[in-house]
Amino acid sequence: MDVMRWFPYTPRPQQDRAVTHAAHVFQDKTVGLLSADCGVGKTIAVLSAYLAVRAKDASSRLIVLARTHSQSKVFEDELRVLREEPAAISDGLQLTATSMVSRGHVCPLTDKMNSVSSVGFLRACAQMIGSGKCSMYWSFYKRGAEGRPQIRDAARQTVDALLNEGVVTRDEAEDMGLSEGVCPYEVLRWCARNSRVVIGPYGYLFRERVRNALLSSLGMSLHEVDLIVDEAHNLASHVLGSETACVSLSDLEWLRKHDTEIERETQVEWLPEAVDFLWETVMTNLDNIHSEKNLEKWDVLPRFVDESQIQNLLLGTKIGLDESDGTVPTETPLDRLVEFLYTGHRAVLSEDWHVTLEVRKPWRQESNSRDADLKIRPLNAAGLSAPVLRGARSALLMSGTLRPLQHYADLLGVSGALMESLMSPYPHGSRLVLIDKDITTKYTARGERLWRTIARRISTTLTAMPSEKSALIAFPSYRMMEDVLSYGIDCGFRARLEEAPGDRIEIVKDALEEGPHTVFCVYGGKFSEGVDLVEGGSSMVDLIIGVGIPFSPPTSYQKALQEWYERRFGKGAGYYYSSIVPSFRMVAQLVGRLRRSPEDRGVVVLLDKRFQQHIRVFGDDMVSDHWPYSGEDEMRGAIDLFVSQRNRTEEAKGAVGV
Repeated sequence: MDVMRWFPYTPRPQQDRAVTHAAHVFQDKTVGLLSADCGVGKTIAVLSAYLAVRAKDASSRLIVLARTHSQSKVFEDELRVLREEPAAISDGLQLTATSMVSRGHVCPLTDKMNSVSSVGFLRACAQMIGSGKCSMYWSFYKRGAEGRPQIRDAARQTVDALLNEGVVTRDEAEDMGLSEGVCPYEVLRWCARNSRVVIGPYGYLFRERVRNALLSSLGMSLHEVDLIVDEAHNLASHVLGSETACVSLSDLEWLRKHDTEIERETQVEWLPEAVDFLWETVMTNLDNIHSEKNLEKWDVLPRFVDESQIQNLLLGTKIGLDESDGTVPTETPLDRLVEFLYTGHRAVLSEDWHVTLEVRKPWRQESNSRDADLKIRPLNAAGLSAPVLRGARSALLMSGTLRPLQHYADLLGVSGALMESLMSPYPHGSRLVLIDKDITTKYTARGERLWRTIARRISTTLTAMPSEKSALIAFPSYRMMEDVLSYGIDCGFRARLEEAPGDRIEIVKDALEEGPHTVFCVYGGKFSEGVDLVEGGSSMVDLIIGVGIPFSPPTSYQKALQEWYERRFGKGAGYYYSSIVPSFRMVAQLVGRLRRSPEDRGVVVLLDKRFQQHIRVFGDDMVSDHWPYSGEDEMRGAIDLFVSQRNRTEEAKGAVGV
């Protein structure tokens, strides 16, 4: 087999190894992990490898899971390229793909639905369809035998026309929906049913009920599907978060007020008693806690709850391919209660769950505040992810920060996976990583003196680095960012931009396109990870400053997670697995924005001496680039030296070009 047969470009350094590794995973029908730094070109590598192995298998279907819409677009663009490859013609392959989004994201009638129902979009949508008021849905379908919806001939022609173009996107479905007067979501759903490749969010396969709906819609079983998971370093935290169940005190108040109607609607006699049980659990514990309290599992699951009736109640929540983030649509307090009881039943069957009562501000019995939540959260990501990864025909997980590989293999329950780690393709010396040997942001060191020192370090860095491009400065929290900025920052000749909670993701890229900026943001936020800061193929950033390490807050859940890892992987592993690797991964994601092409050059400054202790978590490439320094004079000298070397390199290239 020629694994490069479908590859459409001249391979970059390491790219042929990425193709070969992915091809082995698909051919061997196994699980594989690929860690390849930005610039290797992972997307086209794994897609071309899939086609090299599966192109002639007409029954093969590929599901690509991406975290964001922008990441989905990268796959869309490369699939368009592959569709025109000579190999496609010689193999007679009509490569088709559909990029799925939620129903709510593409519905043009959302405003009307808000006036129909106050209990949530999905219920309002179902009401409009059931009552015949959604003209766009019933322009796509007609009532067939026994009143079941049946696609109209004109709608089928619409679907065929889009599939003939190869790659069906959200924008195309929306445009077609408006021009033809049909439901854009149903257009996407029918296109997906007839596509070789389906692109969607993680939750499409890593939420059991959503997975069943997707595979049923595609007419496939899990073992028949090949799987690619992009940005797979997020997968473990995603599956833990998506399986969390929560019911609030205000939910319980609403449920108690409507207990008669609930019993009449559900025909489940014990449901009002379950509400009273949970209410009593909350009220008896609120006076004794400041922020949170661990509870026993039986504190939140009455023993009289009937599992079979919970399952029947779950069926009452209609599940389709409607969740952009893969969460089950729990639209009302009753839905949240049923989901909570279902999760509670799962929790009492194993030791892999954690139960808490949490308040978002100190509880006062005399106040009317209802900011309290009962939460059930899983601890075992492997138990949730491994059945999917091993159950698929093959599964390839990839990321630029999937290091250490064995850590992620253990975390996801695929320790025997095929693994490949590829070094950065960028020239040696194109990046300088400075680590401060004097500063630590640990909690006991925080205060006015530290904030003032950090502010001076940031100002020195910004004024030492020429303002040819923008600078990105990340903090563990908005509070720390505010504390440091209160001492004044000299941004040099760059404009200033500060991230605030709720800011649109487009703000930062729009600003950088206008000229060099100093962007203050938080680790793991929209500005630091959510948008690709690239223009003309090159990074718009040449300076990154990481202030402190974004360790997770020391909550009871974090402690329970650490203890679970300790039991699972041995003494000393708990802190490493639960704190070090996730925190350093966020920093690695930030650092990865510095170089997006072989011509990019830049400086990274990490302001916490603890980075030096765990530098190898970043990988050998980071180790070779780093320079521990002490004091502002040494830092400025190192930056001056790097800039002068960069300038000489560019002058030499210019001379060769002349």
